[in-house]
Amino acid sequence: MKGTENSGTGAANAFHGRAVVYREKLPRRWIIATSAVLAGWVAYQGSILLPEDSTVWIIILGFSVFLALVFNAVPVSKRIYHRIHVRDGQLTVGRETIAVESLALASLREAREQPTDAEFTASLASRSREELAELRRRSHAARAPRLVGGGWSVPMGMDQIVVETVQGESLLIATHDREALLDALARARQA
Repeated sequence: MKGTENSGTGAANAFHGRAVVYREKLPRRWIIATSAVLAGWVAYQGSILLPEDSTVWIIILGFSVFLALVFNAVPVSKRIYHRIHVRDGQLTVGRETIAVESLALASLREAREQPTDAEFTASLASRSREELAELRRRSHAARAPRLVGGGWSVPMGMDQIVVETVQGESLLIATHDREALLDALARARQA
């Protein structure tokens, strides 16, 4: 499984899934690419402007740092709010930790059947106006699941799953690898 590590089997798994370890790795290509391009641009400008026009070069450096923050805001927020770990019987998403035992096993099975965002969008495109109006009416009547880990919404490039706790609370989890996460949660929950 991509992004997972499994340490221990047999008797170790019998202790409430504490041996199941999963860590989702977030992509770093965008941060590396934008940082490399901006660093190259600053170095090139420095070779032209320094030492005579150091004030202009410092302004360019400050503007480049600002651009790096703007270009990398979403990947950095993904690291803060949507970093996923399953370890010691705990699901940690961003800054929030939930006991895996509190997740309903039936909802983990149902989450496998949930359509991906692309499949859901394709199914919406094939519906009539009346069907869409009915779906919109029902969605406004239903309570939206809570996004685990914080943040305002599921970031671009991430998939989402909805699971329920044994108390009946619906939780929305943003993930890059939904199958691996669901496998790790099911193994930790059943162990």
